[in-house]
Amino acid sequence: MAGGDFVRIRRVGFRDGTDDDLRALHAVEVPIEMERGSNRMPRALGPYMAFARNLPAQWHDHAWMAESADGEPVGVGYCWYHADGDGRSMTCDVLVREDRRRQGIGAALMARVCDQALADGRPLLTWATWDAVPAAAAFSDRVGGAVGRVSRESELRLARVDWPMIERWASGQPGRADGYALEAVDGPFPERLRGDAVTFHHIMQTAPSDGLQASEVFIDAAFVAELDSALRDSGRTRWTLLVRAPDGTCVGGTEVVFEAEDPETAFQQNTGIDPAHRGRGLAKWAKGVMLLRIRRERPSVRVVRTGNAFSNAPMLAINDAMGFEVVSTRIDWQADADAVRQALGAPDLG
Repeated sequence: MAGGDFVRIRRVGFRDGTDDDLRALHAVEVPIEMERGSNRMPRALGPYMAFARNLPAQWHDHAWMAESADGEPVGVGYCWYHADGDGRSMTCDVLVREDRRRQGIGAALMARVCDQALADGRPLLTWATWDAVPAAAAFSDRVGGAVGRVSRESELRLARVDWPMIERWASGQPGRADGYALEAVDGPFPERLRGDAVTFHHIMQTAPSDGLQASEVFIDAAFVAELDSALRDSGRTRWTLLVRAPDGTCVGGTEVVFEAEDPETAFQQNTGIDPAHRGRGLAKWAKGVMLLRIRRERPSVRVVRTGNAFSNAPMLAINDAMGFEVVSTRIDWQADADAVRQALGAPDLG
């Protein structure tokens, strides 16, 4: 029982979900993702379903749907892990429709997540909340979650950019003079560059993890190909700039993603440089070239959005110089699944 109304929790498919399952998941998830300010999932139903059905095989996922007595979806719970990631951890997410919060639905869904994590031998739960949805942080605190990392979500309005400064960055000095180069990759990585995509991913693992206990995820070229297929079929477009050292090896890069249904926004994804090659202005070079291209080839874009840990001082210094302004805060939580399961039995938990 929840709020006087019967609510049924049932397991559903995500990767293997029926059309009805995915429509119901989408009906709950996407409005809350928009409330959060996140672009984790495509917003349109068609791309959302395509992304789900093309989820790379290395991801192992579970999903549950909470429904009212008349079958209306009111909440969803997810948990997932990467086969080549930290063997202890399970990432999860619990989403409850705004008008049905504090009615026990979140607790019921989180209980399913805990049971699954323990059954899979993954005792460490990790999840994220955004300050735009304060109920989520309050719930996380009540179930015993510990803050592992705090990040800022920021926006850059192109109308306010210091373009002469960006053009100086895009000149590539001193990196260009030292023999470094940029290589553009539009969309999925061709087979010859998938190894570089793997290298870029692993460079990003050097970003601050703060107090998060989960270790890095190791990927391979096959995973890159599958992820690119999901990206393409979900209707997203990605631009990547790889940074190459004088000997041609990949030492970092930057990437942005565009959503077909949001032509005014560019989503800045990863930017990173191998620690051995920092101090040459390579990140500024790549980001400057990318921003100039966005202005030139995507004139509809008005805002660039990104997220960074508050502890990542070097990247924040670059973003602050570009003019990014903080618009929200994300908290990454972690907790022992068994302890959370026990806390869920406490009164007044919803």
